[in-house]
Amino acid sequence: MKNSVVVNNQLINYYSFGEGGGVPLVFLHGWRSNGLAWQKIASQLALGPFSVYLLDLPGFGESPLPKRDFYVQDYTDLITAFIEKLNLKKVILIGHSFGGRIATKLAAQNPSLIEKLVLVDSAGLIKPRSRGVLKTLTTIIAKLAKPLFSPKFMKAWRTKIYQKLGAEDYAVFGQLKQTFLNVIKEDLGSSFAQVTSPTLIIWGENDKTTPLTDAKIMNGLIKNSQLVVLKEAGHSCFIDQPQEFYKELVKFIK
Repeated sequence: MKNSVVVNNQLINYYSFGEGGGVPLVFLHGWRSNGLAWQKIASQLALGPFSVYLLDLPGFGESPLPKRDFYVQDYTDLITAFIEKLNLKKVILIGHSFGGRIATKLAAQNPSLIEKLVLVDSAGLIKPRSRGVLKTLTTIIAKLAKPLFSPKFMKAWRTKIYQKLGAEDYAVFGQLKQTFLNVIKEDLGSSFAQVTSPTLIIWGENDKTTPLTDAKIMNGLIKNSQLVVLKEAGHSCFIDQPQEFYKELVKFIK
């Protein structure tokens, strides 16, 4: 069922599945995506004792652009307000890629709201080797509007930078350009270390955007966590291996 709610002066579109009163599962999508990316899994979960909520984050799907440039904290505050407004208790929070950034920060800051955390090919780590590349990426984005740089030249360089940084998932800027920069410049290493909720880290073994080494670092930082690697899956492991993903998710959340 399609719904909408205003929180923090921002309209949020979301989809709900399952009978009210079940264990609440809140899904957060990646950068170039929307809530319906989770629809197939949500439909399966709704057959069990769960109430499932798929959000369109501001600027994606049918949720309007944020009224100003956002940081990860702004998205985190928004999801916190959403959970509180809908009076959801003991939430199981699932975040993919960019959504994993938000989920991690929320779980670290508001542990009383989160019963369990699931990080799916999550972003949020900036390794030392990537810091110089990130600075270069920032410079390139700032010059995108200059005619000196041909579209062909810029596309080739953007691709190289994204591959080195592990940021292919953020390759669409538009009106979210500054928000994009704000997001990828934040290293959430300390937030991962502050998470106390039981956490499932589930990853595609062939993920090139956020490599498996990131998952292993997160697994080491989050004390109460377990890592599951899905074979023959990439950055969207829940799409590449839906049956295996569903099996591992249900095993963890039940």
